[in-house]
Amino acid sequence: MTGAPDHPLTVRWVLFGFRGRIGRKSFWLAALLMILIQAATIAQVVSIPEESPAFVLWGFVILAVWIASAWAAFALAFKRLHDIGLPGILAFGLLIPAVSIIAFLLLAFLPGSPDTNRHGPPPFPRA
Repeated sequence: MTGAPDHPLTVRWVLFGFRGRIGRKSFWLAALLMILIQAATIAQVVSIPEESPAFVLWGFVILAVWIASAWAAFALAFKRLHDIGLPGILAFGLLIPAVSIIAFLLLAFLPGSPDTNRHGPPPFPRA
């Protein structure tokens, strides 16, 4: 395996791609971005009167944001698991309520493998 990732380093890849590895800092920043987007959407909906036709439209927006957030959470978990050297399929543990908080904290705080593994080179290796 070479020292370069086989995917572009873009926001689209960070939030929605399942290949490669992602470090703790990128994981935290992406998770915080998704939380900020969800909070902004909910704040907008709360400010709209229920009788307004826009209320229904914003309901669909919340659904779309939730679907995108769920996809991003799985993509981020897959890449963090790859960075730790574990199979990405373990990200389905996030669906179990009692396990999800512990799994998130482990993904957020466990250091990744400093060496290239079968999922690619370490994210942002130190020179």
